[in-house]
Amino acid sequence: MFMNQALTVSNISYSVAGLEILKGLDLDVTEQQFYAIAGVNGAGKSTLIKLTLDLIRPSPGGEIKIFGRDNREKNCRDQLAYLPEKFDVKKNITGRQYLEFIAAVYRQNISGNRFSELAERLDFPPHRLDSRVGGYSKLDSRVGGYSKGMVQKLGLVSCFMLDRKLIILDEPLSGLDPRARYHFKELMREEKTAGRTVLYSTHLLADAEDLCDRFGILHDAEMKYQGTPADCLQRYQADSLEQAYMNCISEQASAA
Repeated sequence: MFMNQALTVSNISYSVAGLEILKGLDLDVTEQQFYAIAGVNGAGKSTLIKLTLDLIRPSPGGEIKIFGRDNREKNCRDQLAYLPEKFDVKKNITGRQYLEFIAAVYRQNISGNRFSELAERLDFPPHRLDSRVGGYSKLDSRVGGYSKGMVQKLGLVSCFMLDRKLIILDEPLSGLDPRARYHFKELMREEKTAGRTVLYSTHLLADAEDLCDRFGILHDAEMKYQGTPADCLQRYQADSLEQAYMNCISEQASAA
């Protein structure tokens, strides 16, 4: 079956104070595909995502399209949800209040059961009993009492609860412990069967190997590899994606 492009990035460059962050970068993400971008801190992963969302503007000469529309067009991002790398929420509201606010912003009627269902899928602390206040859910407590991992889970719930075709996640596993990462990957597999498209950045390559259909290595301002994880292993003669990544950037350094 023919699939359309969810995201097309063509010949995108970006510099800051003369420092080239991205150089002539191309990227295609097909609908219903999971695509992971890997790179060291500072490689330009977050910059690429911000360019895609039109939060910053690239150097002249390239273009970015979301479902075939220029990313600068009004309402072109109506079909996507986004979680930034440094996600934060006001401390004096509850998790449920935040989710209700996001649902209102996106004009979606989302039941409280959906909030709780996703929170449970992501291993959010479950209902518990307290002799002073009775039974309550951690979603109904203030965000100021959340750990870093819980705040990250709240952000993930806010993205996956929305009926959006494309989800863009910047380092979504940041702050998650191994158990939470396991549950996140299980949720991602479920979302794949539901026809979602996901673009996410990561430096946890073992997780990318488990989840993604396609994989890109961003290094020295350029995509050094794009393809399937299996092809990457074969091309760089490696037993793991982490080793393939290291072989790739070492090969680029030797060629420089």
